[in-house]
Amino acid sequence: MRHNPYSHDDGTWLRGSFHGHCVEHSACASIPLAESVTNYERIGAGFVAITDHDHITDLREVEQTHPNLILLQGFEYSSRENMIFVGKDVEPLFELPLEEAVAKGSTLLTVIVHPRPYADDRDYWTKSMIEELGVLPNGIEVYNGHYGIPTALAKGRQPLYAKFWDELLTAGHRLWGFANDDFHDTEDFDNAYNMVLVNEVSQSGVIRAAKTGSCYASTGLNLISVSIDGNKIHVVVDAPCDGSFVGPGGQILSSAQETTSFNYIGKDEAYIRFQGEGDTGRIFLQPMWLQNLEEG
Repeated sequence: MRHNPYSHDDGTWLRGSFHGHCVEHSACASIPLAESVTNYERIGAGFVAITDHDHITDLREVEQTHPNLILLQGFEYSSRENMIFVGKDVEPLFELPLEEAVAKGSTLLTVIVHPRPYADDRDYWTKSMIEELGVLPNGIEVYNGHYGIPTALAKGRQPLYAKFWDELLTAGHRLWGFANDDFHDTEDFDNAYNMVLVNEVSQSGVIRAAKTGSCYASTGLNLISVSIDGNKIHVVVDAPCDGSFVGPGGQILSSAQETTSFNYIGKDEAYIRFQGEGDTGRIFLQPMWLQNLEEG
């Protein structure tokens, strides 16, 4: 039996980013809070989190002017390797050691951000560092849009962290994958996002769905459906792409090119995940873990 994080079809898909900044409270950003929130609403985002560095930005005013957009509080823990904390109500846990912050932030969405940012594969976050936190975060960024812009690439940064994700998954760590634009400037706005399947269109509903893996990461390629029938996994996306089913060790289990429909018959792989890349962008589905019958 294999877990399908998208098995309920009676929810609502919402698009948004869990990681972004405003010029008022992040010196590295250039766009005012009100302008960025207006831009997200204009493109049809359902939610957005503001995660300024070691600061919880007051969102009450923009909540009043944008009542149809779910705004999430948060911060980026920045005094060591970075992690975002996002929720409905967030306390200044950045004042604590990171290990203690993660433990006390159990109701929040916690995501390691840009975990392997250097093109030369220098260490930033490592598997052992994550394990030494004691309490694991909910996930990692598998793609960071800010590190994929030309300015970042010219500085030796890179945005894609799927290889590191597989290292963690192979070790048995059930971490979800996220894609965020890490909004600082106009050139990184909305170039990466998450689609979250919520049962309740609210702040709590978005966080609950993200923490349980009812979401996927994208840079423009979107999911139509995922079905699991016995050992057969069937994935359909909204535009032609080169797609692969990936298993432990990052092994490519099956792949197909320039199509929208993908099938794989699973064996005893601990997890299987799907990723695709085409003209419209990338997609990363959450791992489908092999379950014992008693796990449900």
